[in-house]
Amino acid sequence: MRTKLLILIITTLTLTACQQGQAGSDSSVERLPPNPVVEPIDPATNPIGAVKARKQQMAEQINLPAMRAEVMAMIGEAKADDVQQCRVVGFGSKPCGGPDSYIAISTKDGNENSIMALISQYNAAVKSENDRRGLMSDCAVVPKPAVTLENGVCVLTSATDRATF
Repeated sequence: MRTKLLILIITTLTLTACQQGQAGSDSSVERLPPNPVVEPIDPATNPIGAVKARKQQMAEQINLPAMRAEVMAMIGEAKADDVQQCRVVGFGSKPCGGPDSYIAISTKDGNENSIMALISQYNAAVKSENDRRGLMSDCAVVPKPAVTLENGVCVLTSATDRATF
């Protein structure tokens, strides 16, 4: 008797929990598009306001390609003497969270803190830009690759490359 009651309670809780987390199950909630990045200002009616808004927008824009190029230039070829000097670091930011990709860096030159600070700034800028633009992504988790040392250079290897059958 006690076992039947326990099974009934567990089944009821399981079915209730399955129904609560379904996306789009509440049809009374209307989904709205994100607000525009910049409110449009008609230059014909307010030319000064339009110029000010454009200057502000340009000042707020982050030059992500330049930041990325700066990070990659600082990393260089990621030369190392030993695989222990190689690190795998998340690079970029997906709108759902987590890194967009991974890069290999080397600690051989002793500038690991500078590189990590620059990568952190880049990741924060990408996240900020994603939020500002209201971007969405597939929310897939990018698997963290391993790193190997090939001809004195830190190189990423994917999870499928490491699989042994």
